Amino acid sequence: MEKRVGFSLRLAAALIDAAVILALAAGVGGTLGGLIGGAAGRAFGGAGADAAATAAAGAFVGALVGALAATSGVTFLYSLIEAFTGASPGKMALRLKIGLEDGRRAPLPVCVRRWAVKYSGALFGLLGAVPLLSPLAMFATAAGLLVFLGCFLALGDRRQALHDLAAGTAVFRTPDLRP
Repeated sequence: MEKRVGFSLRLAAALIDAAVILALAAGVGGTLGGLIGGAAGRAFGGAGADAAATAAAGAFVGALVGALAATSGVTFLYSLIEAFTGASPGKMALRLKIGLEDGRRAPLPVCVRRWAVKYSGALFGLLGAVPLLSPLAMFATAAGLLVFLGCFLALGDRRQALHDLAAGTAVFRTPDLRP
């Protein structure tokens, strides 16, 4: 068995990624939502002290809604980093990288296949948002739950999550990967 990385380091990388995603979503979505909400509050608030309070309330609600709305888009775009580089920024920070099961570097098509399985719940969710394809929406939750539970397979001897098994990959420390 090659020097595969187990669950704890992978979880640490995922927590780093989650913190970065939340910061980006809060920063981008919160700022844009706050600006739009504040402007709407000013437009509908009338004049005087009530206008300032309405604008502030609108900015607060807009910031919350904007941050929540941006989370999906930021997560999707952020996840593409792993698809195209073989490592999320969290993995990069911990010097981890996706490789083939035998310890060789994973080529781009394999990384993209792994990404598609790992984010299948989100992909089904995006397809389900299209009205004609809405029956696919029910698969989004099931796929997301299956992938989440499949992450715990990395606790086993093979140290591979469900998406690794599906793509023929594993996670390694970057220096341990062979060309």
